[in-house]
Amino acid sequence: MPEANDVAVIGMRGRFPGAPDVDTFWNRLRAGEDLLTTYTDDELAAAGVPERVIRDPHYVRRAASLPDAYDFDHEFFGYTRREGKLIDPQQRIMLEVAWELLDTIGYSGGADHQAIGVFAGAAMNTYLTNVVARSCDLLTYDGIGLMVANDKDYMTTRISYKLGLKGPSVSVQTACSTSLVAVHVAAQSLIAGECDIALAGGVSVIANPYPGYIYGEGMMFSPDGRCRPFDADAAGTTFGDGVGLVALKRLAEAIEDGDRILAVLKGSAINNDGSDKIGYTAPSVEGQRAVISEAHEVGGVDSDTITYVEAHGTATALGDPIEFTALSEAFVDGGARPGQCALGSAKANVGHLAAAAGITGFIKTVLALQHREIPGHPTFTRPNPRIELAGSPFHINARPLVWQPGPTPRRAAVSSFGIGGTNAHVVLEEAPPLPARPAPDAGPRLLAVSAKSDRALRELAGRLADVLARPDAPGLADTAYTLRAGRRVFAHRRAVVADDHATAVAGLRAIAAGAAAAPPAEAAPAVSLLFGEVPVEDFRVLSERVPAVAAIAQRSLDRAPIHAQSPPAAQVTAGLVLATLWAESGVRPDAVGGAGTGEVLAACFSGVLDESEALAVLSWRAGLIDGPPTVRPRAPRLPILSAVVGGELPQSRALDPLHWTRDVWEGGRLADAFAGRTADGATVVVIGTPAEPLPGDTGPDGGPASSPVTRLLHDAARLWTAGVPVNWSDWSGQEPHRVPLPAHPLYSSRLRLDEPDQAPPVAPTGPPRGEELKQLLAKLWTEVLRTEVGRYDRSIFDINDDSVLAVRLARRIGTELGVPLPTIDLLKNPTIDRLAAHLARVG
Repeated sequence: MPEANDVAVIGMRGRFPGAPDVDTFWNRLRAGEDLLTTYTDDELAAAGVPERVIRDPHYVRRAASLPDAYDFDHEFFGYTRREGKLIDPQQRIMLEVAWELLDTIGYSGGADHQAIGVFAGAAMNTYLTNVVARSCDLLTYDGIGLMVANDKDYMTTRISYKLGLKGPSVSVQTACSTSLVAVHVAAQSLIAGECDIALAGGVSVIANPYPGYIYGEGMMFSPDGRCRPFDADAAGTTFGDGVGLVALKRLAEAIEDGDRILAVLKGSAINNDGSDKIGYTAPSVEGQRAVISEAHEVGGVDSDTITYVEAHGTATALGDPIEFTALSEAFVDGGARPGQCALGSAKANVGHLAAAAGITGFIKTVLALQHREIPGHPTFTRPNPRIELAGSPFHINARPLVWQPGPTPRRAAVSSFGIGGTNAHVVLEEAPPLPARPAPDAGPRLLAVSAKSDRALRELAGRLADVLARPDAPGLADTAYTLRAGRRVFAHRRAVVADDHATAVAGLRAIAAGAAAAPPAEAAPAVSLLFGEVPVEDFRVLSERVPAVAAIAQRSLDRAPIHAQSPPAAQVTAGLVLATLWAESGVRPDAVGGAGTGEVLAACFSGVLDESEALAVLSWRAGLIDGPPTVRPRAPRLPILSAVVGGELPQSRALDPLHWTRDVWEGGRLADAFAGRTADGATVVVIGTPAEPLPGDTGPDGGPASSPVTRLLHDAARLWTAGVPVNWSDWSGQEPHRVPLPAHPLYSSRLRLDEPDQAPPVAPTGPPRGEELKQLLAKLWTEVLRTEVGRYDRSIFDINDDSVLAVRLARRIGTELGVPLPTIDLLKNPTIDRLAAHLARVG
């Protein structure tokens, strides 16, 4: 049973030197590889390193860099290219990683109204000082824009804004311990009930003019660019780039919701050294020992049950002995036995990633728990003579070790200590075994894929096909649920209905290779329901195979029982249940209709007739009762498309009882009745078999020989791809789980303010006029207001009432046209039509 304060790790995402993703990171860790880059003379010269620096004997030509540190998909996140260039690369990368993490774990689509918090920090912004390189007057418009694009305060709130996250959004800054402190603060927020999911991590990007550094005696940097924690040859650390982010959730809820659990955070603690040390930047044995002991106590674990520690491990002359002493004292006090616990540090592989260092060690440790393997410590040969490894609770393995089981679940601890004295320590435990799940019902599943562009749609479909083709592929039920319930929906959409993995893979690969682009669903079309007669066998199958259908039928029976087991009763029940299924699944019909029996059912659904009256009319028509029934029609809640009049039924006729007992059977103009709606772009959902097919009707979606369930899902797929917000996730009546799936592709391009774009803009030939001016204004409004502006009569106040954006838009227009545009003039002329006329007047 989970403890009340247990927190699950349900997802991880990261980019590290030499490892663009978490899987590559793990593979290179267990191989014991050095992930830093050593540069040749030619590479350094190409990077712009001065010859005198290259020839300096103290120059260290190694770096822990991200090759794509300046790449950013500005369009995906609604930024202009210029805006993207201004934003600190650390914030850009963290935004991309946050999106990828939520999309991968199935919580990018709103997370069922769960509050998602963000807790993260960044290293010093060297992009502002070294690249943007200009003063920032905060009392000017440009200064405010520069501040919001670069100050650390805005990183987490930028993520929350762009991804629509409504939990706490907190910047955490404690120097080198930043990201592990963020994990602690996120866990505390979860335990306090402030959020339901928390993202925690950190990022570091060093925007230096060139790679490497000049070593100086007495610095904390390594003279050869190699970090050797706890080794006799340890001589310093080397800083680098990286980003890591994890998703956390209360363990009990993660189990209940069926989330994939990677590990369990049992407890954590943070403190500060205070003044009990030799200097502000120095570490403290007492402070570190206290935080380690507190975290173990909070987690309710004894030190002798922890068999791996991911250390801070800076490999400095002062830092390593102090950390080892603090660890040893805390573990011995907790009952640890000699040599029981492996000791390592990711800094031996990637160097010191500053604000991302703690989360890098955290991710490494979760991966080790998952794989039940402790990676080797690649730079270790013999212990630092200032640490007493022999007889201590620790050993250091140079090669990977199988993590053997013990009397308790496998447990590990992670430490991270910051300059200034803020210390953090967390205790992790391997994921618990989950209760067995009943096998999902066999049958077709609807896999819905959407993306921001046709290119991304194809690529995503291909990635999904690859995942489903693997031997360890997730189940189709879980995959379908994650795609529909767990992901944000975009305009470019395709769907596959499949009975098995092979069919799903084939369908997805057909999308990936398709020659014709799917038209984007810019807006939901109107929907009209066309009622016909539902075959008894079809409805029986739907009731048995789609629990949502059976539940609605039972609810209808409980509310207004129809005791007769006659064919008319079956028609009333089937037609209304299926129409209700659509309505409760997000389909909001703007009209209903049919011919004969279908028109009677449409009248019942729209409220003109109640169920007993509809049954009486159909029973009389079938000769099951004597004499015409008495009906008391009411005004329809929805327009009725009548085959009698060949269009919308006037209210006067809808209220006439004779229409329902006499005229309704004389309709022969069903196609005319729906023609006006379909001509205006409405889509038609057919319930049952109509009296006559509509023009262009090619038969049931999925084919006439397909099962009723398959045809129902094909109808849902057609509606969804057209833009109707239909949600079939609850139709199965089961409890599918979210499963990790490939994230929406990002198409990043290099954005660095001091580098020109590849294609410079063409010089203007003169100020635009007339339609050309309006088109330019529409383009600028779309870019600045981040909303597609397709009409010239839309007011800026209706699009976005952000005053800062209004100021920005006025300045942008003025810059583009070469004439000043005071913001007050924009606000006085708030539509493109009026503003174009104003600009024409003022020249």
